[in-house]
Amino acid sequence: MNINYLNSFLEVVKDNSISKAAKNLHMTQSALSQQIQALEKLLNCELMIRSNKGIGLTEEGEIVQSYSETLINIYENMLKELEQCKKSNMQNIKISSCSAVGQYLLPCTLHLYKKDRGGIKFLLKSEDSKEVIDHVLDCSYDIGFIDSEVNLPGIECFRICNNDLIFVYSNKRDIPKDPLTLEDIYSLPLILSSEGTTTRELIKGLLSNNNINNLNIEMELDSIEAIKASVIADHGVSILPYTSVKKEIYSKVLKKATIAELNPSCKICMIYNKNMASKEHVRDFIDYIKRYGRETFC
Repeated sequence: MNINYLNSFLEVVKDNSISKAAKNLHMTQSALSQQIQALEKLLNCELMIRSNKGIGLTEEGEIVQSYSETLINIYENMLKELEQCKKSNMQNIKISSCSAVGQYLLPCTLHLYKKDRGGIKFLLKSEDSKEVIDHVLDCSYDIGFIDSEVNLPGIECFRICNNDLIFVYSNKRDIPKDPLTLEDIYSLPLILSSEGTTTRELIKGLLSNNNINNLNIEMELDSIEAIKASVIADHGVSILPYTSVKKEIYSKVLKKATIAELNPSCKICMIYNKNMASKEHVRDFIDYIKRYGRETFC
């Protein structure tokens, strides 16, 4: 398939006009129409409905539109990597990771791996697990690290270890009980991660299983660092992955307690697209994580 056909198709959809799209693409209207017709012939379906009001998409056209941006993104990433190969012998490994892993566990692993193997450059981006999965699916990143298990076509998911959730509070606050019950937590001012995060979903499941609703949620914050800062300042208490707070617990600016009813865990997993794993340097790092990931985490 000619990638230019997909670019032309998306431009027509964006401009809602073949004439405007042709002008923006610096080509004749006739040449652009021929490209769209060639794409429709190749896919054996009609993609557009032309009318006086502009361009409308058929059901097939909407499907092609939804995949075109991903295909173009993959193509452009391929060209960038090819250009990088021409300029340098350094091989890149692009990693997308949830913050609980990328900020608190992976740095030591990446350092040790680079120490033993030269010529590798890691590009690490921290984001939420849903975005990590999307980036691995569209091959814009080689490897992802998430805090849950997934079962998706074409994606390998390797469980590395658990990351226990614990109750944390400021050293300025006195909570003598350990373990705590959910009833004890119920009345405390909670600072939680945003809706949709794995940690929040585990907490919701824990409370739902014990028929507890309407928590005293003081704040919802979108990063673990923001939550920790608020808890240290004694603006409230929280439930966080242990690995993200172990430094603060060791230095005694935070205290911890367990939850009596259940000790829920995040499942730290590595995910990768089977196609990306065909690259030798990526496969070597995947094998390293499978063998040494847990023991090399910070």
